[in-house]
Amino acid sequence: MSSSLSVSQIGENINSPLAIEVAQWATAKNQFALARRYLRLFKWIDCFTVAHAEYQAYGNTPPRPNDEKEQKASGDNVRILLSVLKWSFLGIYLFMEMFTITNALSITSYSWGPALQIEALKFWFYALAVSVVLGIYDLSLLASSSVSTRERKDDSPTTRTPNDEKKPTTQSTNPPSSEVQTSAKRRAVCKQIVIDGCDLLIPGAVVGWVPLDPVTVGMAGSISALLGASDVWARVNR
Repeated sequence: MSSSLSVSQIGENINSPLAIEVAQWATAKNQFALARRYLRLFKWIDCFTVAHAEYQAYGNTPPRPNDEKEQKASGDNVRILLSVLKWSFLGIYLFMEMFTITNALSITSYSWGPALQIEALKFWFYALAVSVVLGIYDLSLLASSSVSTRERKDDSPTTRTPNDEKKPTTQSTNPPSSEVQTSAKRRAVCKQIVIDGCDLLIPGAVVGWVPLDPVTVGMAGSISALLGASDVWARVNR
């Protein structure tokens, strides 16, 4: 009997510090999540403002038939629709989440709080899904624009003189600035798609639409945070 008690006591001594440490990390994670909710408490105003501004800018800027680039930029109905939907869904999510912060602070205990939080997370899922579709659409636009640029270069007439043959050409070693910008935009869009795809798993798992374990969701959130932090660090160092 004494030996069994001593073994159980040893087990308690081993597991107790670990359980306390896990609880401390869980508390820290919850506090950080709550602090982020403070910072975005009224961000829904900015989301609705951006959505309305993009819609108004599209309506007030007629397409120019003589300029192909301007026509694509101002007359792209699909991209405008996706962008407005993205910011509108995100604004709805933040607006609904605002009413549940008192429950998170343990100030109130409204019975409708958890249900409202679940419905808010659904709109976050919608916003991220639309953002992924928007990124894929932007990639298709970049691909089509690069193809059209190459076709125009191939079709453009060139004149050669005897003196041109003696001059070394450096165009092949120095790519045009437009191609460099297109490549940079493509990398940025791909990174944003990965970030949105990782974030998409968080509300999807909570709502129950994406059957994933907490470890996988946590890894996806960590990847998203690292990629987002790298962008912030790059902007700070400029």
